[in-house]
Amino acid sequence: MGLFSIFKKSSTLYYPGCVTFFKHPESFELYNRIFYRLGIDFKVIDKKICCGLPAFEAGYETEARKLVRRNFEIFKEEQITSIITNSPCCYKMFSDYSKILPDWDIETKNLWRIILAKLEAKPSLIKYDGSGIITYHDSCCLGRHSGIYDEPRKILELIGYTLKEMPESFEESVCSGSCGGLNRTNPELSDQIAKQRIMQARRFGIRRIVVCSLEEYDLLKKNSEGLGVEILEMSDILGLALGLKKPEEKEDFRVNEIIKESEEGDMSSEKEIGSSADEDSNIAKDSKVTEDSEIDEEDFEDDEDYETDEEEEEEK
Repeated sequence: MGLFSIFKKSSTLYYPGCVTFFKHPESFELYNRIFYRLGIDFKVIDKKICCGLPAFEAGYETEARKLVRRNFEIFKEEQITSIITNSPCCYKMFSDYSKILPDWDIETKNLWRIILAKLEAKPSLIKYDGSGIITYHDSCCLGRHSGIYDEPRKILELIGYTLKEMPESFEESVCSGSCGGLNRTNPELSDQIAKQRIMQARRFGIRRIVVCSLEEYDLLKKNSEGLGVEILEMSDILGLALGLKKPEEKEDFRVNEIIKESEEGDMSSEKEIGSSADEDSNIAKDSKVTEDSEIDEEDFEDDEDYETDEEEEEEK
């Protein structure tokens, strides 16, 4: 953004979504700073209402349609022609607005493609190189519903991280437990699914999971306590890489220290969760959340290659 950009009236709206704006105001501010640092054209507006997806998921279609119509009116009043959002759920909903409103003519842009292009065009923006093994969890709304898989991964690799994919990723990724409002309607089942995903990462020697969703971050973070797996949101990764956040001392060793301190407790937790995997899978089936989210314990047993990787990483 140039010297006189503050006088330019942008037609691209940054729509943070309810979770970012109301629950994580610090992340909302960080994303604003990230956009400024990268030179992304955007503006924010005072009028903020829900995109309508939670109402649709809860069965309140009439109320959701009212929110859709009201958003369209606000965007037109503000002369908005395109939208960027860090919320996978909002991205999916705005992409579907045209199915509800025949006159919807506002473009929903892929924020992660924009960020990737900015970093590729000017690598010098990266002030802090990431290091170590990391995995990326595909959000259902961003992945299967919207087809966005590569950009977040390329951003992480460009920053310097080594990506290690879990066996169920990309189109085959399992849900984190937050989709469809499950964390509100059935929090116990939601927590069980989240724990299964975290334990899957742990069994494959992965100690850091990155998500592009603050709702998924909250759910996975809550269920990762005592398991030695760190959950990170993309805003934290970008904020650190761009020099907007201070790196923690000896960050590369931080996760290993957590694992070492909680090793005994982790082993007992892993046994408890492992022994109840079949029960959890049956619950998930009965509730029709997803049959694909089951974890096949046999896939993890006797996998010498992954066990060797995990042992070598812990020795380091």
